[in-house]
Amino acid sequence: MISNHPAEKAIVSACMANLSLLSRAAADGIENDSFYHPETRGIWVALHEADAAEDGGIDPITFAQRLMEDGTWDRIGEGAGFAELMTYRVTPSGFSHWVRAVREAQVLREAHAASQKLSEASDSDEAVLIAGSVAERLRSIAAGKSNSISAATACEMFIEVMLENARGTLPGHSTGIPEIDRICGGMRPGEFWVVAAKPSRGKTVLMLQIVAQFLRDKKIVSIHSLEMMEHEIIGRLVSVLGHVDYGAITQPQHAPRHELVKIKEAAATIMESSVFLDASAGQTLDTIRAESERVRDTQGGIDLVVVDYLQLVRGNRSSRESREEEVARVSGGLKQLAKALRCPVISASQLNDNNQVRESRAIEQDCDALLFIAEDGIKVGKMRNGRRDQVLPLALDGVHQQFKPTK
Repeated sequence: MISNHPAEKAIVSACMANLSLLSRAAADGIENDSFYHPETRGIWVALHEADAAEDGGIDPITFAQRLMEDGTWDRIGEGAGFAELMTYRVTPSGFSHWVRAVREAQVLREAHAASQKLSEASDSDEAVLIAGSVAERLRSIAAGKSNSISAATACEMFIEVMLENARGTLPGHSTGIPEIDRICGGMRPGEFWVVAAKPSRGKTVLMLQIVAQFLRDKKIVSIHSLEMMEHEIIGRLVSVLGHVDYGAITQPQHAPRHELVKIKEAAATIMESSVFLDASAGQTLDTIRAESERVRDTQGGIDLVVVDYLQLVRGNRSSRESREEEVARVSGGLKQLAKALRCPVISASQLNDNNQVRESRAIEQDCDALLFIAEDGIKVGKMRNGRRDQVLPLALDGVHQQFKPTK
């Protein structure tokens, strides 16, 4: 099996000399499973249980006794093996090198094990789930756990954004609806948006109107529909893109010729786009994440994820879990998906009889933007990067499947 024994021994030896390196190694992604050899894994576990001496290291006699008690002493070659580990001299730069070497071996080892699991998958859905979870796991191991950047780098990013804004460009991507863009500056990477309304008030229409703008700008979009079929989604996109009477799409036998020409032109535009549709049944948070990552990996990026709608996503609810907890987990998962993919994620939510987000208040807490479709317009219930508690004068134009200004 793939391993790097010298690197494993170098890490535990360095930590034996300086227990503070334990936390550094853990921060760099080293864990119990990083060690393939039982003796080095045993020392790693024992080090976490050891008491630090005044110089920041271990007491060799006490530690040796601990290794004897758990059987690790025999596996390392008793006194000779212990003496070898105690004489290692690993520098800080060398320590980082050995950490990377151990992670590299772990990635190859787990990839090999994953290939066996994939070969035993019973169907394509199981294979996709395995591949998605494994890919994320391997990326995490290979990169380590350090996700921080320096203040200098963060300031450079901040200044770059400020300069872009000063030139009059939107901080995020345009929704295609000026009234919304003015209050939020567009949809930023990592944001989770929710459109809430009672049934048949235009939640899907608003989301697909935003998709149309991303499509016009040649962006990459992944749509996950748990309510409509693919042809229904395309029909609505054709309506908004081509400014086509939706009746001509649902009843083409009665449509005038000029509407049919517009349908054909809009459909051709969609065919050339980077929009991907998943209308499969029984979608879960895991399958949505896996498919979105597949689109990102095959297309070289992803700019928007659409989930229609939130309460229909299966959360693999346990027998002891309430429906509210299940929906809350899905909501929080979509927010984390936006951060992981570094793109906006937008979903829809039903409202209850009291005009509150149905089934879980966590939805309102997790989202960065919450838009309510009301009788008098679109109410901004929450806007983390803009103004809230205002009603935008927008009304549903069902004929052309889009929201338009009322004034």
